[in-house]
Amino acid sequence: MDEPVEEKLAQHFVRGCTGWNYFNAEPEPIERLRHRARFLVFKLRILRWVREDRRYRFAGGGRWLCPYCLDNAAVNVPDGVLEDPDGWGESPEEAPFLEEIVGHLLSCEDFQAGEDRLRSIQDLEEAKTRGARRRGLESLRKRFRTERSYQLVDQSRRWLCPFCATAQEFRLEGKPGDDFYVLMGKHLSACKARQVLGDRPRPVEELKDQIRAGAKARQLDKVRRKVSRHAMWRVRDLEGRWYCPYCTRQTLVQYPSRRDSSGELDRFLGGVLEHLAACDDYRRPNKAVRKRAEMAAAVEEANLTITRVRRVRRLLSEDPLFGVTDRSHDWLCPYCQRVQRHIHLDIAEESATFEKTVEIVASHLYQECDAASDDPPTLGLTSLKDLARPRQVEVLTRAEPIAARTDPLEESQWARIKRDLDVLKSRAAKRESSLQEARSKQLRLLSDMPEIPGYSFGRVYTPCDAVGGDFFNVFRVDEGVWGFSIGDISGHGIEAALLMGLAKKLIEVHGRGMSSPAQVLSLANQDIYNDLDERTFVTAFYGVLEAERRVFRIARAGHDPVVLFNPRRNPRLQVIEQKGMALGMDEGPLFERAIEELEVTLLPGDLVFQYTDGVTETMNVESEQFGNERLNAVIEAYGQHEVEYLLWKIERALREFRGEREQEDDVTMVAFQVLET
Repeated sequence: MDEPVEEKLAQHFVRGCTGWNYFNAEPEPIERLRHRARFLVFKLRILRWVREDRRYRFAGGGRWLCPYCLDNAAVNVPDGVLEDPDGWGESPEEAPFLEEIVGHLLSCEDFQAGEDRLRSIQDLEEAKTRGARRRGLESLRKRFRTERSYQLVDQSRRWLCPFCATAQEFRLEGKPGDDFYVLMGKHLSACKARQVLGDRPRPVEELKDQIRAGAKARQLDKVRRKVSRHAMWRVRDLEGRWYCPYCTRQTLVQYPSRRDSSGELDRFLGGVLEHLAACDDYRRPNKAVRKRAEMAAAVEEANLTITRVRRVRRLLSEDPLFGVTDRSHDWLCPYCQRVQRHIHLDIAEESATFEKTVEIVASHLYQECDAASDDPPTLGLTSLKDLARPRQVEVLTRAEPIAARTDPLEESQWARIKRDLDVLKSRAAKRESSLQEARSKQLRLLSDMPEIPGYSFGRVYTPCDAVGGDFFNVFRVDEGVWGFSIGDISGHGIEAALLMGLAKKLIEVHGRGMSSPAQVLSLANQDIYNDLDERTFVTAFYGVLEAERRVFRIARAGHDPVVLFNPRRNPRLQVIEQKGMALGMDEGPLFERAIEELEVTLLPGDLVFQYTDGVTETMNVESEQFGNERLNAVIEAYGQHEVEYLLWKIERALREFRGEREQEDDVTMVAFQVLET
């Protein structure tokens, strides 16, 4: 043995061998050493093959591809390492991946069958592609299982790309298979939005909004086709109100006057869609359009009412016999010849409020008055005016009792009963008198609507008890600046009425001279907090109107949102929602963090509408609520008219919806309109 070899052996024993102990330890058995030597020789041979033959250097996804069995699942090899032998270090034979390659080949049956049975470059390329596809599918399968954004489908079960938010033509039916993931991968590989977003999907809520928008667009297209193809979907009355072919009811949806107007047509189709969403007949499993005879009967009845209203409008405008009133301007019916105290005729015909009177008169003539007919009244104008003059009323008294009682026992019993009745009547009268006095005082406390150039105002206040828990108030904040408040106490009756007065006054006191509605509500909350128990709270809305600048700053404390309507805006009807919690729920810090103030720049034609929950929560005999959709539909239909007429239409819609059911909550509405200049 030459000296260089001896020197290397000595250095190994002294520095590197962990088993050598100055020849005191037993060497490994000769056969094991020979086996290890053969393994090292084979390892060096494999290292040479890897360096010289490209077929040994195929890898992908962190796995080495065996050039014999084409298996790439056993050996971990970092991508790019095999292509750079110079980067393996001074001892490449010690690389961990080389040890794994050797171990795989020693157990590979294809390699054992012959070392020369190497696959071709083409076979290896195809195997690498198949492996990449398999790994891609597995990655998609994992993301689909774990990420909600990958699981969304539209109403037709079409998969929604989480990057471009577009529904694809392939569908998810049951448990997804390889075909589903192949199509998903094919789309994602070409999706430009995925590259822009850096493989980060859009938020789930944004994707859901896209699904809802797509569903609505498809539904609108479906309705558009039905309207264009089927006459039953184009039925409307003389006023242009569309009739549902399923329930045959008149809706508030206005049929477009011009079919070529895309704006009118889109609003019409949207209104049809909203009606169908709430139509019980349409939502039935076996829904079907009604027969033509049923639809014709419904429209004929509606047209009859419209014709009658038009006739009454013409008579009130042109025939003096229908314009007779008493000193209070209460209308005298020329047929039954009685003054109708609930019908006032002291209004201009060009006013939209005149339409309200027309409909009330029509209701009287065709539903209440037995003497009314299509013929002219029998009395002349002079006679009708004489009837409208006040008359002296004679009071007749009965001198003798109707019957005389002779039995003493019966008389004493009767006297006792009468005394008890008198006591009850007296108590009831005092209570009723107190309630009526409280109601009268509460109504006197309600503010009048202001007269501001360029604006018109209206309000409705209808408590369900003698006194109510709703309030509204209009007051001057500063020169040319007005404050508008509306609120609702949890509950109604005497206690609610007392708290109502307190909340209303606090907002007014803090509002004078202060331009921020959020600050006003915060100060009112601090003052009222200690006066409310844990079960009582106050919802309130407060807005500050700068009339000349047409700026309306608003804030709400847990109250219903304000509605803004203008046919010139897009969308025409907007529900302005902002954050805020009810008065009395928190002493201050949380309330102040929660409340949000917004500023609205008003335009000519804007209608600003605010209300209490007694409007939307009005129930019919089937315990169904009136709801926001019905309210918004009335505003859509009549919002371009005068404020008073719109409010009356909403009142009428509430009464018709409620039917025979009693009013169960206070109803308050306040609205103003920016007039055209």
